[in-house]
Amino acid sequence: MARPWLLLLLAPAVLRTGECENQGWQKYFTENSEEFHDLPLVWQQGSQVPSWLYGTYIRNGAARISFGSSRRVSNSWLDGWAKLHSFKFDGDSVLFSGKMLEPPNYLESVEAGELVPQTTLNRFEREDEEWTLAEKIKIAAKVAVGTGFQNTNPALWRLGHKSIDKGIYLAVTDSPVPMRFNITDLSSLGLEYPSWYPLTFSGCAHYVREVGTDNSLNFMRKKRLTGKPYVEVQRYRPEHIFQAPEVVGEFIPEKLSSVHSFSVTEDYAVFFFYPAVIDAKKYWSANFHVFELLDWLEGQPTDIYVMDLKTGNTTQLQTGPIYSVHHVNAYQTSEKEIILDLCPTPFHNLRDYLKLETMMNPPAVSEWVSTNKDSEFTRFKINLDSGLVTSSTFDNTIESRFINQFDFPVINERYRGKRYCVTYGWSAFDYSRTALVKKNVCDPTQDKVWYVENHYSTEPWFMERPGARDEEDGVVLSLVFDGDAEQSYLLLLDAVSFTPLARAYLPHNIPWSNHGMHFPEANFHSTTRKSSSNKQNKAKKSAKAETKKKSKSKEEL
Repeated sequence: MARPWLLLLLAPAVLRTGECENQGWQKYFTENSEEFHDLPLVWQQGSQVPSWLYGTYIRNGAARISFGSSRRVSNSWLDGWAKLHSFKFDGDSVLFSGKMLEPPNYLESVEAGELVPQTTLNRFEREDEEWTLAEKIKIAAKVAVGTGFQNTNPALWRLGHKSIDKGIYLAVTDSPVPMRFNITDLSSLGLEYPSWYPLTFSGCAHYVREVGTDNSLNFMRKKRLTGKPYVEVQRYRPEHIFQAPEVVGEFIPEKLSSVHSFSVTEDYAVFFFYPAVIDAKKYWSANFHVFELLDWLEGQPTDIYVMDLKTGNTTQLQTGPIYSVHHVNAYQTSEKEIILDLCPTPFHNLRDYLKLETMMNPPAVSEWVSTNKDSEFTRFKINLDSGLVTSSTFDNTIESRFINQFDFPVINERYRGKRYCVTYGWSAFDYSRTALVKKNVCDPTQDKVWYVENHYSTEPWFMERPGARDEEDGVVLSLVFDGDAEQSYLLLLDAVSFTPLARAYLPHNIPWSNHGMHFPEANFHSTTRKSSSNKQNKAKKSAKAETKKKSKSKEEL
């Protein structure tokens, strides 16, 4: 028997007519695995596109959840297979491309017409779809060699030199095995495996730049033949390959928490290990569904580990129970005091929020339930001398329900690890009431919100004007789905006023996606100009041919 939400994904949605909320919401989640390259976009009339826009912006997110069979269709959008969409900027010229990432498990599933045995995040909808004993043995063998989970949705990063020729461009997740891709044509270049020993069983999707350098910092959880699992903090200098980072230091955590991001300052890396843990002992009994291993340790604190980036020495502190997927930023007010901002969220959102049975059916009349529930954007003050950790929230002077309840935070990356004032984020109530926010942590009276009913935005990205001195001198980019038109568009907002500058509708829709990243070194000025020149030459030739044709017609008359 066909599932109603699956029909909505695989066929055009039947929607109510007239003025109503959630217009086009189901259409937003239609699978789109079609490949296309360098399609020129046309800005809407009246758009004001900065002439200094350059580089390549890439989105990573789900675009496929089925392979032809009605069995084993992912019932969580977060389990959808990753697709890259790129936007190559050259002033007001933009080239748009899209291509699925192609790890072996994905290609095998395409060939088989059904999801092949592998690790997933969520359970299947029906018990009779679960892996058989023989299939679980196959998955266990894959897990043993690091190939059990290969869907590198949702984030992106660059290791190596800041160059399209020498850069190592990665699609990453909390699995320790990212997918390398070609930033020019988005083709998959193979999975990157960590060194075989010690055993690596998890990584972190959100790398960060070490302050004042082009080094990348991250961590992996590892296990030697003896001893407890430990956290290894790694530094990738531009000359390093993925398999051979420099080890900054290591520590043994109190609990194996679910950790998706962390923060850096000029001197420290800061990790929050929450009382939301992953019980690996349940792996087999949970049929290799990662989110079935999640558990909340009631009454347990959040452990904070602060590692000195020069010595590797680690200080452990504690704060109350909290969970967050995304840190915003951190900085030092002194040698021993750290300010850290993050976006709290319920821990079960990982498992439940993106389940299609709930996500596809938001209330017609909003109940104004936030993605963050009752939690607000929070600031922590960490004193390494006293061990005291305090927290506080921010004023809502503009009286907007969106402004202090947001996630997917981004900042001006030049201020990473430094004192900053502005973060941009994405706020969602009842799934479909989505807004972009600009939060000023120095002066909340300058907070701003962009919201249009039935327009479904995604994580923003800040692009700084070359030569800028002010933190807000640039534009904010987002991908939005116009529910009324049932079409995606590229949106540019002025970062200061937070008002629209430009909009370009896309010839191919982008389903709801997670993260994006701008790679300024990936400049395609010559490619764009050559393409533009070819078009002009073709247009001139066409015009000349048409002129000759008309002249010949006149002579015949």
